[in-house]
Amino acid sequence: MKGETTRAKTMIEGAKARRVAFSKQRPGLLKKASELCTLCAVEMALILFSPSGQPFSFGHPSVGAILDRFEHPQTACPPATQQAQANGDQTLAELNKQYADVLEQLKAEKKRAKELRDVKPLEIQNLSFDQLMVLKKALADLKENVDQRRMELLALEAAAPTPCARAMDGSVIRRTDDKHSDPPKANAGEE
Repeated sequence: MKGETTRAKTMIEGAKARRVAFSKQRPGLLKKASELCTLCAVEMALILFSPSGQPFSFGHPSVGAILDRFEHPQTACPPATQQAQANGDQTLAELNKQYADVLEQLKAEKKRAKELRDVKPLEIQNLSFDQLMVLKKALADLKENVDQRRMELLALEAAAPTPCARAMDGSVIRRTDDKHSDPPKANAGEE
């Protein structure tokens, strides 16, 4: 049966080959240690010395905290799981507060919508001349504000780096009109 063959694990011959193997294997080992800490909520310290004597370390939450805990187990700091639980409780409390605020806003908006539904349309027939003049001025001011806002939005639309839907539709129409305005030119030899 063909497949993977197991090879005896022996020390690599040659100092240069050992340094190369160490530099290739070290990132994978540190990644696996990090994954183990994340997936299993464990605390870990890993200290490596390269063949040339250079130290490498990894620690979760830190190498110093793990070494202190190892040397003095009775005065150990709280485990990472308790810290994670405390952080999770704080986050949950913040999210609950945000949820309550959104519910209050929703309740206020529903009340406002109900009030707007109950508003009766303005009956112009019952207004006096002075009231009509005030209404006319208010409508003129409203129209001016709407026109001003429309011009601002058009200016923003024109300055936008990507063409808007209206501009793309216009360019498509222009290209289509150009095709219809110029009849296709026939090749000289075809007719």
